[in-house]
Amino acid sequence: MRRIIHNTTAIVTCLALLAPQIAAAQDGPGDEPREGLSAIIQQAKKAAQDDKQMAEEEDARPAVKGQNKDKNDRKKADKSEKKPKAKPQKADKDDAKPKAKPDQQDKKDNAGIMGEPGKAAREQKAADDKKPAPKPKADSNVLTIGKGQVQADRAAQMPGLAKVLNQEVQDGLTRDQLTCLQGGSYPCADGDRAITPRGVVIEPNGGGPFRLADTANQMFRIGKSGDMVQRAAEEDTRETQAAREAAKQSQPVSAAALNASEGSGKMTEQKVTKDSTRSSSEDFATSLRDALAGDDAARNRSRDDAKDDDSSSDLTKALLLGAGALAVGSFLNNNRQVALSAPDRVVVTRDDGSQEVIKDEVALLRQPGSNVTTENFDDGSSRTVVTREDGSRVVTIRDADLRVLRRTLVSADGTTTQLIDDTTDVQPVDVSQLPAPAEVQNSDAPMNEDELRAALRRESDIGRRFTLSQIRNIPEVRSLVAPVNIDAITFDSGSAAIRPDQAKQLQALGRVIQDSVAENPSEIFMIEGHTDTVGADAFNLALSDRRAESVALALTEYFDVPPENLVTQGYGEQFLRIRAEGDIRGNRRASVRRITELLRTAGAQ
Repeated sequence: MRRIIHNTTAIVTCLALLAPQIAAAQDGPGDEPREGLSAIIQQAKKAAQDDKQMAEEEDARPAVKGQNKDKNDRKKADKSEKKPKAKPQKADKDDAKPKAKPDQQDKKDNAGIMGEPGKAAREQKAADDKKPAPKPKADSNVLTIGKGQVQADRAAQMPGLAKVLNQEVQDGLTRDQLTCLQGGSYPCADGDRAITPRGVVIEPNGGGPFRLADTANQMFRIGKSGDMVQRAAEEDTRETQAAREAAKQSQPVSAAALNASEGSGKMTEQKVTKDSTRSSSEDFATSLRDALAGDDAARNRSRDDAKDDDSSSDLTKALLLGAGALAVGSFLNNNRQVALSAPDRVVVTRDDGSQEVIKDEVALLRQPGSNVTTENFDDGSSRTVVTREDGSRVVTIRDADLRVLRRTLVSADGTTTQLIDDTTDVQPVDVSQLPAPAEVQNSDAPMNEDELRAALRRESDIGRRFTLSQIRNIPEVRSLVAPVNIDAITFDSGSAAIRPDQAKQLQALGRVIQDSVAENPSEIFMIEGHTDTVGADAFNLALSDRRAESVALALTEYFDVPPENLVTQGYGEQFLRIRAEGDIRGNRRASVRRITELLRTAGAQ
């Protein structure tokens, strides 16, 4: 019996010694022992107490014969040997309860030594490592480039821009970083094109990704140094019939007015007053919309006036004398059809569909107080002399289409300055041999006076001269000198008038031109007008030409810029600064270009 007690006590002692380790393996959250462990210990203690009590009872009974005593001793020994085995059975019953969490099960099964992960933990980690990483959720804001054939073709045509775009995408370009080509932030209306932060124009490809916009819509190109260079508005534009004719010209235009003596032509005379001239703040009396539609009275006047004269002389009469308009739909020489007709200018359409504006080039010179004398000759050419109150004179000779062939300033002291002369040294133009376009203004911020002076006086080493007609009609020639945008001027829709508060913002430009003319009286600046694509082509061309004239008038009225040193030209919607269609303010603009170096005329004589 005492042996049984000793065995039971030993079991309890072992359990007591193992209790901390078992507790550490089975502790739950908050370091609280699990119920299974407590049950095992309590059952072991109870078994020991029962064995002790049984032993005491056996000792109290009377002795029996040895045979029976041995038999009872063997039964008690067998009983005492079976009791320890019953305890693990209860522990196994506890194990049937829900298994512990994976991290706790790793500790329970084959727990490692000194906190190292056990076998189960290592096996679980190996299984986790073999699982594929979960795919990240698609971010709808991240910009991606399509893989279609159109994108591949355009990337091959514009490898430099494609490289810039790919780099932006790799750097994490998002859709909210885009700017709409027509203005405003992304998303753009109706899937319009957008510009990346570095200036690449892209467009939706019909799905989620984007692709490069075509060359005609790109605002930048890659320069020789690998940098992004803003493209001139004249780059990659369609060649017109007027440009081809100007490029082929190799002989000066002949005109009777060039060699005729003064007073030999049909003479008209006009005294200019304030009431007979237009200021920059006033719009034109004739509505271009009405002129575009044409009216029966205008047609009848034109036909009556043209009975004894050809159409060229009729054009001269209409514009020089303001006697009326040509009939819309009628034809001038060189098969040019009248698309818009107004007393101040006419728009004609050529065989290739391109359009030209014809106007009175002396309109700027008709300042109040001056006396204007015009001689008309049989070939349609004319000579106009504007005599000012200070005694100076400006002599302008034009051909039958009113193009300026020669302009000369005769100062009050008799000094003669040749301003324009297209009657000598006329050379054809091979566009493919011309230098690259000049770098254009790459900022919408207004320039101060010093910046304007530097931009306008930047000279180009062209190595030859061009006629005024070549400069006006050949975009590649004109782009050899960069334009300066006149951002201070905005026009109302359909209007060519400039408000006085806007005109005053031309002060810096006026000073720069005035100073340039004071240093070199033969300086020539061309004021250009542009529109957006809203409206008819003929309407926009005439409107842009009127706007260019308004800017020139403002420079003369407010800052005393000599009008003879200015020429004006409207281009309508031909050369968009922002290469997109629609109502875009950035395309309704005026700009100025110093063309002295292109003309290469003689100085004072």
